[in-house]
Amino acid sequence: MAEPSLLCVNCARPPPPHRRTWGRCVRCAELNLPSTYYCGDECAQAHWPKHKVWHKEQKEREKELREGTVAEHDRSAAEAQAREAERTGSELDKRCAAAVALIAEDDHHAADKALRKIIKEWPEEPSPYHNLALVMLRSGRNMEAAPMFLKAMELYEDGTKQWADSTGAAFDLLRHDECDGVPKPEWWNDEALKALSARVVAVAPDAGTPCTMRAYVLASEVIFKHNWNAAPRTAMEIKEAVMWFRRAAKVQHTPAAKLSNETLASQCDAVADSLLAKEEAECGQGPRCRRGRGREDPRCGQGGGGGGPKGGRGQGDSGSQGASRRGGEGEEAGGQQNGQ
Repeated sequence: MAEPSLLCVNCARPPPPHRRTWGRCVRCAELNLPSTYYCGDECAQAHWPKHKVWHKEQKEREKELREGTVAEHDRSAAEAQAREAERTGSELDKRCAAAVALIAEDDHHAADKALRKIIKEWPEEPSPYHNLALVMLRSGRNMEAAPMFLKAMELYEDGTKQWADSTGAAFDLLRHDECDGVPKPEWWNDEALKALSARVVAVAPDAGTPCTMRAYVLASEVIFKHNWNAAPRTAMEIKEAVMWFRRAAKVQHTPAAKLSNETLASQCDAVADSLLAKEEAECGQGPRCRRGRGREDPRCGQGGGGGGPKGGRGQGDSGSQGASRRGGEGEEAGGQQNGQ
């Protein structure tokens, strides 16, 4: 059976036995993007109106990445992976270094092919899944990226920074309507998401997607339509979300992502302040109310929820993550490439 990525994107027909692939979209080939295949001119013409919109969105994504520090971080990750490969002499490390270098060169088509070959030969190695997810993410193929991030999360050692990065990136995609067709993991419920997001930021308080994961989970009913059964949030939970959005904004790699997180923080702050004012008015004691009551008193907005984080700073959204290298903690590049 042919890989899903090799099917005709319009009719889902696999290539015949005597051919490895169908013909590629010429525009994708020119831009070194992961291949979009068509079984013939009829399907290419029928799908072009939709694919044309995708190319326009891809152009905007590339422009946003160029305006930030993504390229710089990608180069840093590529150099770190090359040094690791030279140190170990491992064939796997050399292949991973070559793939990360292709990501840094924006050759997504070649990186896609290289990473799929690595996965075929080393299926238990997590970083190729994470980096392939990154390639798909930067190419606007989010439904393909989400399962790859989930697979990387599964393979990375639980409680490591790389595990936290992949978890946050998977969440960031799965919360969108576009990925409704992607099977949700067992932790896709309110109680589990609160617990998991708290663990993620405890492990990686300097990483962007963990920070935004925690923020979105705590502010699920405030700023976006969640796709899990979330309970109402307290004012203090929303205040914690504000903190994580602001921490994430400080380490974003693009101006647009930074502005987005700052805006979300401001929106959450306004909602939380309104809730606190209402709670104080209902207590009848004004601004001193919360200082006069115990933390267990729900009328003061202090009960329940996630309590404060155990320290740390924050980082950014999965769209501006960087490549991951094998070995050590990994060195983040502007679109989130991970290492083992």
